Amino acid sequence: MKKKRYIVVDLETTGNQASREDRIIQFAACFVESGKRLETYSTFLNPEKPIPAFIQELTGISPKDVKNAPLFEDVAPIIASLLEDTIFVAHNVSFDWTFLEREMTRAGISLGKMKKLDTVELARIMYPGIDSYKLQDLSDEFGLGHDKPHRADSDAEVTADLLLLLLDKLENLPLPIIRQMATISGSLKSYLPELLFEIEMKKERENKPLDPAFTEHRGLVIRKKEVKKPTYSRADLLEFPETDEAKMALFKKAGAPLYARSGQFEMMNLVFQAMKSGKHALIEAGTGIGKSLGYFLPAIYQAKQAELPVVISTYTNLLQAQLFEKDVPLLTKLTGFEVKASLLKGRDHYLNLFKFEQLLQEVDPQYDVVVTKLKLLVWLTETTTGDIDEVNLSSGGELFWNRMKHTGWFLSEKHDPWLAHDFYKFNIEQARNADLVIVNHALLLSDHFSGRQTLPKYAFLVIDEAHHFADSARTQGSFILSYRKLKYYLNQLGSLEKYSLLTRLAMAFPEADSLYDLDIAAMKLGEAVEEFFTLLKMQLNYARKNLQEVVLVENSEKDAWNDAIYYAAEKVLRLLQESEKNMETLLAQGKREENELGEAESAFLEEMYAFLLDWKNIVKQLEQMLHKKSPILTIYLQADKNHSISSIRLKAVLMEVEPTLGKEFFAKKESVIMTSATLTVNGKFDYLRKSLGLEKEQLVEKRIPSPFDYKENARVMIPDDMPPIKDTPIERYTAELAKYIRHIAVKTNGRMLVLFTASEMLQKTYYHMKNEKSLEEYVVLAQGVSAGSAARLTKQFQMFDKAILLGTTSFWEGIDIPGEDLSCLVIVRLPFAPMDDPYTKAQIALRKERGENAFQTYSLPEAVLRFKQGFGRLIRRESDRGIVFVFDNRVDTTRFGKTFLESIPSAPILKGNQADLLEEVSEFFKEG
Repeated sequence: MKKKRYIVVDLETTGNQASREDRIIQFAACFVESGKRLETYSTFLNPEKPIPAFIQELTGISPKDVKNAPLFEDVAPIIASLLEDTIFVAHNVSFDWTFLEREMTRAGISLGKMKKLDTVELARIMYPGIDSYKLQDLSDEFGLGHDKPHRADSDAEVTADLLLLLLDKLENLPLPIIRQMATISGSLKSYLPELLFEIEMKKERENKPLDPAFTEHRGLVIRKKEVKKPTYSRADLLEFPETDEAKMALFKKAGAPLYARSGQFEMMNLVFQAMKSGKHALIEAGTGIGKSLGYFLPAIYQAKQAELPVVISTYTNLLQAQLFEKDVPLLTKLTGFEVKASLLKGRDHYLNLFKFEQLLQEVDPQYDVVVTKLKLLVWLTETTTGDIDEVNLSSGGELFWNRMKHTGWFLSEKHDPWLAHDFYKFNIEQARNADLVIVNHALLLSDHFSGRQTLPKYAFLVIDEAHHFADSARTQGSFILSYRKLKYYLNQLGSLEKYSLLTRLAMAFPEADSLYDLDIAAMKLGEAVEEFFTLLKMQLNYARKNLQEVVLVENSEKDAWNDAIYYAAEKVLRLLQESEKNMETLLAQGKREENELGEAESAFLEEMYAFLLDWKNIVKQLEQMLHKKSPILTIYLQADKNHSISSIRLKAVLMEVEPTLGKEFFAKKESVIMTSATLTVNGKFDYLRKSLGLEKEQLVEKRIPSPFDYKENARVMIPDDMPPIKDTPIERYTAELAKYIRHIAVKTNGRMLVLFTASEMLQKTYYHMKNEKSLEEYVVLAQGVSAGSAARLTKQFQMFDKAILLGTTSFWEGIDIPGEDLSCLVIVRLPFAPMDDPYTKAQIALRKERGENAFQTYSLPEAVLRFKQGFGRLIRRESDRGIVFVFDNRVDTTRFGKTFLESIPSAPILKGNQADLLEEVSEFFKEG
């Protein structure tokens, strides 16, 4: 039998349009055979046209490199011979194949049909959790040594190494998974279905037993999991180390990377005493305290002694994962006893295996659906949690996920053949048997207020990132009703004339009268939605041109809707309710007949129940918008600049959470510890305490300052020769700002994070900087301009020696760039919320109405807390040194500006002109 030979190809071109006049400037091909990368063929090609400057910058290929290179037609016969009897592989195969085929045709050579394999597609399937499938990112992830990205020879070799890695993982998957993948992949246009069939035949012949780490059930393979029970038997270890000596002994015994930190012991004692005395506490723990262990250590002793779990809540899923993966192992090392910790999320984060099994049997040739099925099959061999956040889903994959997410059980649980392996039940059971249950604020709040009781019984709670807790509560009571969302659910429901949920209901209940009522209601609802959103579009058009937000109801307690919009919305609501009633009738019939249902019908009813829950949620939200005066909402429209109907969103934001949190949440807990690096404004907890609905008498309040030496290691610089930010046209201001940043960058070798409050100013500054010749050797990255998430941009920033990163909202907090990677922070403008923001306007109006000074009680403290978060990006470790430039001169020229400076750690503040401040920058880094 002839050996299989892969040819891994990469091209560099003058542009990305094969159909136009773009040409190849470098061709490289690398061979893979018998599990090894073999020789590489590579050549520059003369494109007989100029190479655009951005391509030269991207690839490093200059006109000089291609000047004496052969023309494509000269090497076309060689390329044709290389391709013979091979499988064509590339990273994004359609691009390379399309380009190459067109050039070969132009050279008079027909390539004919070839088997093709795409390493992007294969990587998406085989590594479901990786957050980027770009070649450079995969190379970094797997340590493939990619020293010349965007050069065809280097790219081809790295793609060949990646192919070997992917094939090896694929060939080691269990036979039942390969069998499923071979069946599902049939509609893919690549060589993958054939490859999977070959692997299946080979494994059938080998007939190896299943690895004991897995279990096979109903043709699927999942990783085995077991609930770990907590231990309370080591009484000698359960005494909390109250003295500094006792704590030091623990740290000494644990060794690196653990070390005692100034302020951390004080925090540990405060937390433990508050829990023991049943008090709530607000603790501001400065950067470097080691806040996580500061509450984790007392929490584990409390859990062990009370034999009840302590709940730890943080703001995001990412922070949740960090606590679980990084801090829990450190806690185990420090205490010397086993810590049972569980990470728990909302129910719809978990895969319903019964629904997934049934969906695998559906033939759906949509590309995103096929790839999502394949990657989830691979993921099931790896996950023990079933948490979909572990998987990088495409937008089409996310829509498909709605059909298999967990929503509990509509029919009796006994009808679920996957009950013994259910992920949601497993995670709930883990939480019930844990010492520490790690959740996010959203789940904590919904669990408490919905009455669903997902969390185990608890009395003690730690809220980390507590400055976000009131916002999280506000988000829980806020919602968005968009044109796209309503159209999505209407399309899913469909009609009796086209395959949809409605036609499937007709197959399940062919005689039911409610079917026809539902069909008519859905048709009328579609028309009513169009009428309603057409009116909303007109409302936007009446407002200023290009205005993207318009307030409909500023305060639901006292303001009325526009009559025409209200009646159109009422019509939508009535038809939503009618549809809901008919769906409930049909599902109730299914419930009565559940013992006669087959598995496919049962799974369909569970899917229909999940759909109905989402539908009910829309009904509830629209009812609240239209009919309820309290809690107070502000309701406004959002759209793109063109006011296209598909972009229109109706947004309702909850205005007050203080009374609810104070009386219905905190009052029902024995002890809640709230902590963050930013809880105070000008040294006082007043603003945060009030925003949480708490009284001073109920609380222990403590500020523990950062142990870092800011006087020695930081400088705050305020330029006095920049034009005033408020009165200067944005074009002129950003041009001046870009020049100033350029001068700072030269002194600091880049390593600079520039924080903006508005995307428009960021983008204009970025384009001015890109035109600066003196910044050619610097990598300038900008949020919203450069591709990638905040995490991806941060990673890129750290990869380059001379980098400048421009960021907005998400860069003010939550990113961690320790060491010399970040030496300079620039705050362009004090982070006040924009005055035209509907929510901000409504908050100010509400406070004024109540006789408050809205600036002092809302706008200023919010901005100061955000400023503190931004400032905290600079010094992350004891050895870090850096400077902060604040370009908004209001920090120095206004009375309120002092509040910002007095709320950050005490560092020398220097004011002056550009020349003087740049000299100070040079001196500062010289000293370091």
